[in-house]
Amino acid sequence: MNKIVNEKSELDDFIKSALVECFYRIFKVDVNTGKFEVYIDNGLFDDDVLRSIPDIYAYMQKLITDKIIFPEYVTTCRRFTNPEYIRKSVFSGEKRIVQSYKARTVKGIQWVTFSIMVGHDCSPENPAVLFTWREADSEGMTLLDTLPTISSLYDKLLRINLSNNTYEPVIVDADEQEQLVGGVINMYEWWAGYSQNGNIASEDMGAFSTLTKTGNLQKRFAEDPTPVNFRYRRKINGEFRWVQLELSPSVEYSEDNQVYLLSLRDVHEEYTAQLRNRQELVDTMNRDALTMLFNRLKFNEDIENHKNSSTPVFTCLYIDANGLHELNNHLGHQKGDDMLCCIADTLKKYFPDDRVYRIGGDEFVVLSTKLSKHEVELAVDKVRHDLLRDNYEISIGIETGACGENVEKIVAAAELAMRNDKAAYYTRKGDRRRKRQMNEELEQMLVEKHDSEHFLNVISHLFSGVYFVDLASDTNRHIYTPDFFSKLLEETDSCFSAAMRLYIERFVKFEYYDCFNEILDYDKLKQKLNESEAIQFSYQKTDNSWVNIRILKIDSQQNAKLETIWIFAEENR
Repeated sequence: MNKIVNEKSELDDFIKSALVECFYRIFKVDVNTGKFEVYIDNGLFDDDVLRSIPDIYAYMQKLITDKIIFPEYVTTCRRFTNPEYIRKSVFSGEKRIVQSYKARTVKGIQWVTFSIMVGHDCSPENPAVLFTWREADSEGMTLLDTLPTISSLYDKLLRINLSNNTYEPVIVDADEQEQLVGGVINMYEWWAGYSQNGNIASEDMGAFSTLTKTGNLQKRFAEDPTPVNFRYRRKINGEFRWVQLELSPSVEYSEDNQVYLLSLRDVHEEYTAQLRNRQELVDTMNRDALTMLFNRLKFNEDIENHKNSSTPVFTCLYIDANGLHELNNHLGHQKGDDMLCCIADTLKKYFPDDRVYRIGGDEFVVLSTKLSKHEVELAVDKVRHDLLRDNYEISIGIETGACGENVEKIVAAAELAMRNDKAAYYTRKGDRRRKRQMNEELEQMLVEKHDSEHFLNVISHLFSGVYFVDLASDTNRHIYTPDFFSKLLEETDSCFSAAMRLYIERFVKFEYYDCFNEILDYDKLKQKLNESEAIQFSYQKTDNSWVNIRILKIDSQQNAKLETIWIFAEENR
């Protein structure tokens, strides 16, 4: 049954009868002292609470403590327990402060709309306002029902009035709610304090301060009423995360009542993924698709950067892949691609901290700022060595100089040195081609059992060792055996493989041991000779000289012998 209190006149009765149909409760409140007078109370809430608590702020806290207000709305309702917040709000010019929440009443669970109504003459000298409770309207309840969904989309939702620089929270986290009820009501002051307390990443402080400086937003919206979007890094649980802030005019916006909705949501994973994708796109534009080295576009960009670089000295290596054209023509482009990738991988291996580029079909450049010229030269020797093991050769030019306007001259000098090295390579290649022809003639003669005396008398000086080796008995027939190897055979009782192992231990560099182990496993050797006409590789001796070895199978086999020819020839490098 409705209860009317403090009756004074028939007019009062009429007014209260009309109001009771609209409101559950109406209190007249002195916001300075917290004392209140009950105008209307329809018994929706427990009357004992009113009689035991004379202070309105304590009463609002009691609604929270007794769980009259549902927990998910406690955060936003706690501000009404703070006298300083209420006084600043009503004395700043706010005419109505509204908050809806779900509550437990004597009728069960209901949506309630609480509001503070402020008279036009309200002031610190006349601090009376009305606290009212009523059933939430259907539109309000629909909105409230969507709040859990909205809460999942936004980390913060504020209603901001730029006309008087006030705000009220719709959705905020618990930590910020504690700050909000601490008394700060001016939005610009809150922004300034929040950033000064280290909550904004230092890289974003300048833009954030400019955006939130007093008057800047009003000026911005006066010129352009469209929403403001701003992305920055904000401290959340001790780490800086990317967040998206949006400030949009509210439906109640007018020139005299500049109300905006501020939303904030965490976009860290989404935005960092965008940054990674953007960087990958930029990186792809700057990469050679085949070798994944930097391309000419990136090379030209870096050359310009070197002109203004603080690095005093750098070294340029200009590299050309020898024989790429012939390889593509005779064995196909896949073999040419394999060569280019091998060169690229080798350059990255020995210049891991420097920029490596493929700037053309068979041309590469290394810009080294990390290594001295001597260290570069040592690395180049290792590059050449590794590539030779794969039967690839390169021409290289090296030039060192200071950054600045001389950068392009240094690159040009390195390219010229490479051209000279390439010319020398093709001169050497012609000599090797003539020697290779002689080797092939010798091999054909030996395979066909031509006179070995002719070999000894005419061309033995070109070779460091030639042996007929019977794989079945592991013995050899002496065609041309140097003295040092004859002694090794004596030490091993004429066992060819044992003599070879002594030779390896005493005369061959360690990194080539595996190559010899492959051919001294006769089962594997026979299998390989059945698959190809010859086996060939080059190795380096401990005296730094180079030797080429070729092993061939003899066509005519007699008496079940498994005879092969092993030919050792010195290389001029």
